[in-house]
Amino acid sequence: MLKKTDPSVLQSYFEDSSNLQGGHADGLFLPENDKDIQDIAKEGSSNRLPLTISAGTTGATGGCIPFGGWLIGTEKLNRIIEIDDRNRIAVVQPAVSLEVLDKELKKSGLLYPPDPTETTAFLGGTVATNASGSRSFRFGATRDWVKRLKVILTTGEILDIKRPGPLSASYPSLLTHYQMPAVKNAAGYYSKPGMDLIDLFIGSEGTLGIVTEIEVGLISRFHDTFDIIAFFPTENEAVDFAFEVKKHEALTLEYFDHNSLELLRPLYKQIPSSAGAAVYLETEINKDNGSTYLDFWAQILKKHKVKLEDAWIGMNNKQKEELRKFRHAMPESINEEFKKHNTVKFASDIAVPENSFREMFDYYNSELEPISGRIFWVKFGHIGQQHLHVNLVPRTQADIPLAKETIMRFVKKAVSLGGTCSAEHGIGKIKHDYLKEMYGDQGIAEMVRVKKYFDPACILNQGNVFPKELLL
Repeated sequence: MLKKTDPSVLQSYFEDSSNLQGGHADGLFLPENDKDIQDIAKEGSSNRLPLTISAGTTGATGGCIPFGGWLIGTEKLNRIIEIDDRNRIAVVQPAVSLEVLDKELKKSGLLYPPDPTETTAFLGGTVATNASGSRSFRFGATRDWVKRLKVILTTGEILDIKRPGPLSASYPSLLTHYQMPAVKNAAGYYSKPGMDLIDLFIGSEGTLGIVTEIEVGLISRFHDTFDIIAFFPTENEAVDFAFEVKKHEALTLEYFDHNSLELLRPLYKQIPSSAGAAVYLETEINKDNGSTYLDFWAQILKKHKVKLEDAWIGMNNKQKEELRKFRHAMPESINEEFKKHNTVKFASDIAVPENSFREMFDYYNSELEPISGRIFWVKFGHIGQQHLHVNLVPRTQADIPLAKETIMRFVKKAVSLGGTCSAEHGIGKIKHDYLKEMYGDQGIAEMVRVKKYFDPACILNQGNVFPKELLL
């Protein structure tokens, strides 16, 4: 096992897309097997040495950024252990990336359905945050596809956790009583009646144990897909179209507001000047609709006063790849804005129930319009699951408090509507107040109790999910 303390090596581990500043660590462990991790865990526990797990550093909430102690870099744990075609499962180590796994699965005509935006993300990181992406509209989040985990606790104990395996049977004292919202959710520790033990570790942001092996379910690859980006004069017309599409079996359904299009326009000058919003959809072509899909979507577009020839169409691989690049350019572009202004990421990750979406959408606009002169903002994301990312970029340091206050108002509104403060990015180190707004002091105290059970030394990923001061 390698150990590194060179500051120039460590520096590359001190950032993710949150733009959180000030990370620091005394050194880096690079384990190569379970025995290495057990040794690290035992050493950390006996010396009360904080340990922060670093995966692909693609997160959005500062979860992988250390503030003291040592890092555990997982990049050497990068083996695809097994792909079982017959049972449609893959077993991998945590540093296998989504793109590497997908490349291997193509050989067998198989697909791992979760589709997080950043394909360089490690599977371990996606498990830690219960990551999802554009295709979660059809297939759900990471949790829905994880069948087994091997986890090493900071005591050195190894847990091999499978479904089904009720938490109540293994650890009845750890059952929690706070209510999770009935929407796409990645906020805090999972808590539902009858839940499996494995669900407690998925989305726990590396605070309960170190995942060293992951078994996931697979499906057959799509025969073909058909992609569209449709532009609309107004936001309301785009939302109406999106809700129409939700009645059909799309794979992906994404939304871009006017400011999003303006941000992308330097890269895509062909965006219509009259466009006030856009919707991107991806749908499957199969033997049942192969000869009619073009007419089908042309009729739906026509109903919403958009001509098929005015939309961007992806019918061949090159066209589809261009449309996907457009979709992925949005988070990349807004992250660059935060870096340009040297500010931490102020972004909502809110999902609400379907019958509350328009109320939440109108609330966004009513709060954002008055501050347009001081803050640049965009609304984009997974409208198929009532889940938009609203990002606020303060134009000056003096406007940072306004950005914070605005996001908190969004969180409070979402919670009042039965929504979540984090649908896919997790809490990390920058959204503690939002989680407290959802679950209150009692809910957070129950999470702390769970944390202390599995990590009695309280050394693992300190500051993720809740403040480390609560562990004292």
